[in-house]
Amino acid sequence: MDAGLKRELEAKVYAGERLNRADGEALYACDDLAWLGRLAHHRRTELNGDRVTFNAGPQSEAASMIYGRLESAGDRVDHVLRLRDQQDRAGDVPAFAPVRHQPEGEARAAAPTETLKTFAVSRLLLDNVRHVTCSWAMHGLPVAQLTLNFGADDLDGPEGAADRDEVLTLIWDAGFRPVERDGRHEVVTEHEPAPSLALRRSEPQQVWA
Repeated sequence: MDAGLKRELEAKVYAGERLNRADGEALYACDDLAWLGRLAHHRRTELNGDRVTFNAGPQSEAASMIYGRLESAGDRVDHVLRLRDQQDRAGDVPAFAPVRHQPEGEARAAAPTETLKTFAVSRLLLDNVRHVTCSWAMHGLPVAQLTLNFGADDLDGPEGAADRDEVLTLIWDAGFRPVERDGRHEVVTEHEPAPSLALRRSEPQQVWA
């Protein structure tokens, strides 16, 4: 992506303008993952501040998109834009969850970089859906933590897939405030904000296996 297009897209995001299909395809074509994450993080912070909601009980309902098959970037953009149009009409989508395709046999699942890009672009396009959800059971705890800096603001997983304290620590270590919710995205418990960066650096950090 050339510098001029990057400046144009960045200006639209920071001005709160709605992105179009061409913008979405350009974002998917961008190899600057750090820049893409910064834009998505800005958008999720505008919507949700430093809060990360999580649900450790029965999985909640969310609109979804399977990625990592043979679809093109344009296919993913079209899927998200159809959902955005539906939300404009009905306003009945509380959350969106990208779902990584789990191939059989020796085929490989989408790489973590592709996952982060998918979360980031989805967050940037879906300006009318409050939450972008990552399943820690599907993506694993390390990738789930990374998605919190690429547009995700909500974590979900079946009961028993991860210890509740693990999820709290994951969110705190990423620098966010954990908020426990129920399946309807209603707040159950507001937890303390993340400790300061200096305090976190003074103690050994969790290394996810």
